[in-house]
Amino acid sequence: MNNKMLMGFFIMLTLCFLFSACDSNKESIEESKKKLSIEEANKLILATQDFSHSGNMENDLLEITPSDIWDKTKLQLFKNSSLETFIVTNQKAVHIGIGFGGFGVTSAVPYDVNKDGTLDVVYAYSFGSGIHRSVISWIDLKSFTEHHVGDMPERKDFRNYDLILKIEGNEIVVNRIADMDESKINFVSLQTYPTEKEIEYMTLEKVGVLVGENSELYNKQLLLHSS
Repeated sequence: MNNKMLMGFFIMLTLCFLFSACDSNKESIEESKKKLSIEEANKLILATQDFSHSGNMENDLLEITPSDIWDKTKLQLFKNSSLETFIVTNQKAVHIGIGFGGFGVTSAVPYDVNKDGTLDVVYAYSFGSGIHRSVISWIDLKSFTEHHVGDMPERKDFRNYDLILKIEGNEIVVNRIADMDESKINFVSLQTYPTEKEIEYMTLEKVGVLVGENSELYNKQLLLHSS
């Protein structure tokens, strides 16, 4: 009888442990689905090497996370008043692109560049010290390494217009912002991050398609615009 009671005790203890572990895993999963607040993101950003000695940026931060990036990757994007952009995910903040002298990140889309089963983020940003230039890059969300997207054929000049990236089918299309309806939007939209509604008030010109080669991306230019 004592052996049976002891065995029953161990069975109950094991079941309690399993249920507790399941609840803990469930809570962790639920937590990962929640967005961080500006304050929480601010702490992570200030802990990064580039900004560890900066002052409090909480009031300067603006969340710019596109809906498709949050839905598919559960990461967030933030931009500060210096127009620098940060990816925040899994209690980690990573600085991407350059904002100085330009608009910083103006467009970002989720895309599995290296076909490893994990979505990465491809983004366009602009910067410049006297000369405005736009660049396309992507970040590997496994290693958090940033990769430049080169042009095919190689450009001999700077791209001095801003870009909007769009996923069409299995491709990422590169669009030049040719004009904007200034009665509806202005360049402040680029300084923050243009919403889908604001993009509707832009005149976009398709100038390239991103193609993959050896786990890298290249911008196959359509040469519709020379500057």
